[in-house]
Amino acid sequence: MTGVNVYVKLMFGETNMEPSNIKMVVFDIDNTLVSEKKRIIEPSAVIAIQTLHEKGYKVLVATGRAPYFIKPQVYEVIDSDYYVVINGQCVMDRTHKIIKRHDLDKADILRLLEICKKEKIALGCKCSKQIVILNEYDLFAKHYGHGEDPAGRFLDADNDPDVLDKDMAMGIFLVGDVQKIINQKDLFPNWTFTRAFSWGMDIYDKDIHKSRGIEDVLDLLDLTWDEVMVFGDADNDLRMVKKAGIGIAMGNATENLKKIADYVTSDLEQDGIYNALKHFKLI
Repeated sequence: MTGVNVYVKLMFGETNMEPSNIKMVVFDIDNTLVSEKKRIIEPSAVIAIQTLHEKGYKVLVATGRAPYFIKPQVYEVIDSDYYVVINGQCVMDRTHKIIKRHDLDKADILRLLEICKKEKIALGCKCSKQIVILNEYDLFAKHYGHGEDPAGRFLDADNDPDVLDKDMAMGIFLVGDVQKIINQKDLFPNWTFTRAFSWGMDIYDKDIHKSRGIEDVLDLLDLTWDEVMVFGDADNDLRMVKKAGIGIAMGNATENLKKIADYVTSDLEQDGIYNALKHFKLI
């Protein structure tokens, strides 16, 4: 392991941060637990999180990913007590049983579908077991699946939106010229539109985000934000890092996140998780 390589936005001891209060540690996945280059969890992070379990801390993984697009290693190695997925729209326990879900409104989905058909934009609904693709299946599968075998994770439901009555969408992903949708987003005041790629965009309930999913778990465990430590790297982690008793930005995080974090650790690939947990004496 490398030596500790961190810098602190607010020097420990000058804030109300109390590591002894922490009872749960939250981790984003992409570029926090798993780098895009290596696509594996850093060995030092594995050791650190296993130690958290041994010491009795609750571990929670919070991600924008749907549960069936989380790498198996995350489930197997992290063995999280809870999973907040689809950007907070769905909360699962350790056995992957859904304990809380926030569904989108079907009427809004149908209105969006009509626009997507007109503009030839692929529309995929993030449901609990798979992505239900309501328009332009081949386009969606090519881009969203990055050429991988969908292995049952995609369902071609073109012209059959009623399939959602069995398992409603908790999020939406669009593929294509998404600017055409952005230009009409005012038609959907209940949703948040977030461009994920030049060719794709995520849609969620405007009142739901990772921190809302975490609050579902806090209510269940009778904990408060002051008892939570959060690790993140991207702007969709801003709310949860800011609310946490101790909010930590990875060294490879966006500048926006670093500005509001209590602590900035080293990069993901430079043992950032291990270093921060060691610094705060959680491990």
